[in-house]
Formats: sequence, structure tokens, C-alpha cells
Amino acid sequence: MREYITLEVIIMATWLFFIIVKKIRNKKGDLDILLFVPALTAYILFVILELADITFLYLQSYIYVGFAFSLLIFDGKNLSKKDKTKDKLKTLKKDYDNLAERSELLRERFIHMLELVDDGIAFRSDDDTMFGTQNYLKLIPFDDNEFSFEALLMKMHPDDKQSYLEAIQKVSRKKPTYTVHYRIKKEGDYHWFKEKGFRLQQHNRKMYINVVKGVDVKRYPETNIEVLNNLTIDRAYYEHIQSLNRKRSPYSIVTFEMTNIPQVNSQYGRDIGDLLMGEYIKKLAYHFLKDIHSVFRLSGIRFAMVITDHRKVEMLKRALEEGGDLINHTMTFGNVTESVYPCFGILHVKMFDEPVDEIAERADKALNIALEDNTTDNYFIIR
Repeated sequence: MREYITLEVIIMATWLFFIIVKKIRNKKGDLDILLFVPALTAYILFVILELADITFLYLQSYIYVGFAFSLLIFDGKNLSKKDKTKDKLKTLKKDYDNLAERSELLRERFIHMLELVDDGIAFRSDDDTMFGTQNYLKLIPFDDNEFSFEALLMKMHPDDKQSYLEAIQKVSRKKPTYTVHYRIKKEGDYHWFKEKGFRLQQHNRKMYINVVKGVDVKRYPETNIEVLNNLTIDRAYYEHIQSLNRKRSPYSIVTFEMTNIPQVNSQYGRDIGDLLMGEYIKKLAYHFLKDIHSVFRLSGIRFAMVITDHRKVEMLKRALEEGGDLINHTMTFGNVTESVYPCFGILHVKMFDEPVDEIAERADKALNIALEDNTTDNYFIIR
């Protein structure tokens, strides 16, 4: 056996070891194998098996040169270099577990936050699948939190589908939000809902987030203005005027009547008329009042608001003189598009000893003059 263990065998064994290490550590060594295989083959054929008589010096030279070449391009650090693949995998797994834990915590916080919101919230993905919160399902009944956009459209009143789809289609990058009213069939009847939506676009994907609340036409708007909730408010109206008289600070009473609401009620039903009045009062209060409780309902379509800020009164006067959307406001509910055409009476109060019923009567008089057929403007001011 010893006669086969020559210097050349030791060199080639060492050479093979280096090649194996190189392949394992660096995934390289194809050139070394290309040199080694002919050397091993020639040594077996011509030295061990002696199948041909060649000059051994040439073979020795080839083995030494090939071995020397492999040594020159071999990184000796690979012999002692520790394989850190497992450690890297452990680190990656730990990072992944931490990320998954944080993501799960964030998801749970987000879910609990949604549960605190009274309104219904729905998410619509780009494949038209939707997910609704529990509060959403209380408003718009579905058997499961996940449902399709088509299923929602099927519950919608046929007259409201087109306007709903058009409102969504008008959404763009510059204006990613929309607001729309529609009716949903619930327990055999159609109920009004208000939806505010936001389109989130990422790359080529479009997703929608919707906030939905029910609209109770008998108490609309139920959270901001209570003027449609109670018809017997004369006492509160008089008490408010009396409290301002005690402060002896000038104020203005603005009475207004939405003259076309009876026609709207006749054509579309009282639900639409109440919605129009509620939205319009909400808009007036936003622009001209500090306190939303300064709006009072005097009759079915007649209202009054008490303004204590002189600048707001001047702004209202300019709006009445110029007209436009602030005074004649157009709104859309489902497939119904209507405008509110009001008349205004303005009374400036600077004397504070006059009986409140006489003050209220003069405020009504200003409105009645504005409503007369021979009045050129839709407002009248008593100073």
C-alpha cells in the first residue's frame, strides 16, 4: 500500500481538499476542478495502471503547476472561517418574529380603535371585495364582515345606484374624497345613509375607505344641529333673545324661510325635504354662527338664527347681495338634485329694553317683506 502513497498522491489529495473547501465556502472552484480532473485521470492511467509509457516528468510538472495555481488563488481564511449561515438565519428569524409581533400589535390596536367609532367603516379593495366593521353591519346588514361591492349595490335603491357610482368615478388624485347619500333596503324598507369615502391609490392599485352613518330624517342632522328635532321652540327662542338683552350687546336676528321645500316635499317626499333643510341649516351655522344652538325653528320651513358677531352679519349681507352657492345651495341625495331657495329677513337689535315678543315680531316682519311678490331682492333689512 505504501508504494502508492507518493508525493504526487499527497499533493493531489491536498489539492482535492482545497477544491472541496473552496466549493463549500465560496461556491467557486470550477477552474481548479478543470485542472485537477485531467491530472488525476492521467496519474491513474499512466502511473497506477501503466496503460501507456509517457515521460513522468511532464505529468509531475503538470500536477505541481496546477496545485501551485490553486494555492495562489485560494483564500486561506476559508480554512478557519466559521459558517455563519445558521447564525444569520437565526437573526433573520428573530427579526421576523419581532416584526410579526409589532404588526400584530398594530393590527389589534387598529381593530380596537375601529370599535370605538360609532359610524360604520368599510374597506374596499381593488378586486371589489369589501370588509365592514361590526358597526357597519349594524347599519347595512350583511351575514359576514366580508362581502362584495356588487352585493352592496344590490341592496341599494335602484334610483340611487347611478349617482353613487358617478360620485366614486369623479374621485381623483387631486380630490380623493367624496360624499354621497343613498338608500339601502333594510327590514323591508329603504333607509337613508350618508357615506364619506377616500380613495387610496398605490401604484396601480385603488382601494377605498368608507365611513357610513345612518340619516334619521326626523332628527337630521342629529349630531351638529338640533333645529329639526323640536317644533315647539318659541320659549327657547325668546329666552335666548332675553339673555342677550341682559348683556346689552348688539346682535342681529336673521329669519329665513326655504320657499321651495313644499314643492320638494310634493315631488320627492318629505324625507328629501328634511334632508335639504338639515344640510342647508348646517351650512349656514358653519359660516355665520359661533354657537350652533343659536338656530331656532319657528315653523315647518321658517327658521331664525341669532348672530352676535358683527363681522358675520356683514359677510351674510355680502353673500345676499352677490347671491351664489352660499345662499342658493344645490345638493344631491341619491338620484335627486335640488336647490334651496330661501328668503331672508335681518333685524339689527341695538335697544335692549324692548319686549322680546316685539323684537321677534319685527324680525318676522323683515322676512315677510322679503317674501312679498313686489320685493326685488330675496332679503330685507330692518335697522
